[in-house]
Amino acid sequence: MSESVPQHSHVIYANYSIHTQPHTVEYMKGLNFYLFRLQAEGTCRMLIEGKYETIIPGDLLIYPPVQPYGLQVLPRSGPQSQEIQPVADYFLAGQGEWLDAWWEGRGLPIKTNIGFDDTVITLWKHIVGEKKKVMQNQGEIMDYLLRTLCLTLEQVIDIKQHRKGGDTAYKLKLFIENHAHEPLSLEQISASVGLSVSRCSYLFKSAFGKSLYAYCIDVRLNLAQQQVLYGNLAMEQVAENTGFQSYAHFSRVFRERFGHPPGEYRRRFGFQFNHY
Repeated sequence: MSESVPQHSHVIYANYSIHTQPHTVEYMKGLNFYLFRLQAEGTCRMLIEGKYETIIPGDLLIYPPVQPYGLQVLPRSGPQSQEIQPVADYFLAGQGEWLDAWWEGRGLPIKTNIGFDDTVITLWKHIVGEKKKVMQNQGEIMDYLLRTLCLTLEQVIDIKQHRKGGDTAYKLKLFIENHAHEPLSLEQISASVGLSVSRCSYLFKSAFGKSLYAYCIDVRLNLAQQQVLYGNLAMEQVAENTGFQSYAHFSRVFRERFGHPPGEYRRRFGFQFNHY
């Protein structure tokens, strides 16, 4: 009896991109690899099943080989300034027999809004960091990391699909994820589902173990961390872009969360970033 041939996956490239200029790309015959893309901030337009749709923060796109691919990016000015508000995303390209079998056996959608799941973001950052290294056994490490990311995405997508339309707490969570970069009040958040602030606060705390306000700060800090690490905007502009009403408040909560003020955090841990 012959032994089965092990299936492998391979990460071609992975990074966090910041678009500050208009950018358009189109491959009507599709790509020759799997492309994973998670919208981090700003909006763009992407080709999905033959038509362009608006992509918002938290949208996950998975394009298999041969699937027509199109991207239209048009960065806009920020709400209170003339500064260009960047469009940013995590992206990853991969190939391999394991990926083929995983995709064919799951029937996953091309687009799902998964929000900003901590496990997904952490795994994606890990892959980006490992891809920059030159070391022994990198291929094997990346193989396992990519499989872990795919299986995690599958779980998150499954949860989102089962909750879609029927879970008030999830609707509140999704509203915060999509609007946290804007000035938000508890009244606005609660109005999105047509319930009182007290009722929404109770439902959200029961489902996720934290308050509406605390989760809004979590999402804003996640967005701010990416702009601090990968961007070159002034810290005051980062604070404005991520919904904080004052730089002093932004700096204080950022330091409490990450252990350093924003400027020092960038100097210590910042990466080079891509402009498109």
